[in-house]
Amino acid sequence: MKHILLIDALVEILGGFILIFNPHFLLSNPSPELQGVVISKLYGITIFGFGIVSYLLYKNFAFTILYKQILLLIIALHFAIGLYMYGVFQQSLTPHVGATITHIGLAVIFVLIYLKNSQKFEDGKPIAWIIKNL
Repeated sequence: MKHILLIDALVEILGGFILIFNPHFLLSNPSPELQGVVISKLYGITIFGFGIVSYLLYKNFAFTILYKQILLLIIALHFAIGLYMYGVFQQSLTPHVGATITHIGLAVIFVLIYLKNSQKFEDGKPIAWIIKNL
């Protein structure tokens, strides 16, 4: 399970760093308009920060219900981004399906890791116990 957080951290930090300094990579547009550059850099900053949070969660991982919910959120986000980017590809706003394949692929890999280890979570712990043990 820890591996989901580490892989997510590496992908998000790398992706964020790339988009901050090369915003044209978001939609593979060699000459994006100013609004596209602004949104791409904002998205890069956001996923860079999300990657740092994933890394911090990786460092302190425990099989609690809170981490279970966070992992499910990460899986759902990658799946949703993959579907959205497929729609962007279908509308011919990006010339290839790289982002779709990457995010759907990560979601599938993360689901497989999750299903393999889901029985290890300590369900039913009260929130006070989780906060106390953070």
